[in-house]
Amino acid sequence: MDTSTVVWIVIAVAVVALIAVVAVMANKKKQERNRSKAAELREQASESATDVQRREALAKESEAKAAAARAEADRKAAEAERLEAEAHDRGSVAAKHREEHQEHLRKADELDPDVKHTAPTTAPSDGHGKTDGHSGSRAAEPTPEHTETTETGGAHRA
Repeated sequence: MDTSTVVWIVIAVAVVALIAVVAVMANKKKQERNRSKAAELREQASESATDVQRREALAKESEAKAAAARAEADRKAAEAERLEAEAHDRGSVAAKHREEHQEHLRKADELDPDVKHTAPTTAPSDGHGKTDGHSGSRAAEPTPEHTETTETGGAHRA
């Protein structure tokens, strides 16, 4: 073999070795950059973890408030239903007592000799299908012949 061939072989081996060394160094630098970037990302993730936890806590608090508001609304709806039922019952009782009261007035009118008994007429309605209980037969004011003045100046029915 010729010396020039040996020189070329040595140069080629040196170039290949130099390329390998450069490649290994570049790979190490790349790994170091990747480690550094990974450390930065982990630090950012650690900093945002508390923010994430705070946001999750706020979301849970909002859910709890919504559940409490829903429960309060349900309680108020139940109370409204109870009050409506109570109002209906009291209205029924009041209507029954009004009918009894009107019946007593009718009986009193039938017994009272001073009440003029005329043909029954339809009494005005109170808007709920009920009448005032008077059929127009009862005198609103005592007639002059049935009124006398007391010593105090007030009218007195005879």
